[in-house]
Amino acid sequence: MKKVHRNLVVVLLVACWGAGLVWALSWYESRYVRTFERPAFFDGLAVPPPSDTPRVQVLHVWQAGCPCNGGHQAYVNDMTERFAAQGVVFARAGARDIDALPRALRQLPYWSMPEAWSGWPGAPAVAIWGADGRLAYVGPYSDGASCSEESSFVEPVIQALLAGRKVDITRQDTLSCLCELD
Repeated sequence: MKKVHRNLVVVLLVACWGAGLVWALSWYESRYVRTFERPAFFDGLAVPPPSDTPRVQVLHVWQAGCPCNGGHQAYVNDMTERFAAQGVVFARAGARDIDALPRALRQLPYWSMPEAWSGWPGAPAVAIWGADGRLAYVGPYSDGASCSEESSFVEPVIQALLAGRKVDITRQDTLSCLCELD
């Protein structure tokens, strides 16, 4: 009888271990093993910019731990430093953990996403306002998993706004590498 009882306990422990393993694997797959390059719709409802300053403003929307960040970090650092020297004002949203941010974003003021943007499709992404305070662009940095000066959607928008031209790209369907915002 003791042997049967011991065998039953062992079988139950193995079954619990197996169930736990299946749950852990499914949780891991749902969180980390998925296609991040996906279609998304950005709908930038007009909201005021992060600062009252009458300058071109850029909001970096960043999600900590997103695999898509890696291909954008060097560009974000370079672009932020380059355009800040030209008077562009920058802020950040999304990730609050300073250690999870690219170097250039660590010093930027944090801006809470407005309630109107509660359905923001993901990160890394950006919102840009003209010096007149009108929203000019919302969307990804580029259409792929990495971004450079040549592939950036952001670069031409900022240059046009600095030159005094009007830009209105606030509603767009896109295919890009994005992670859900926490």
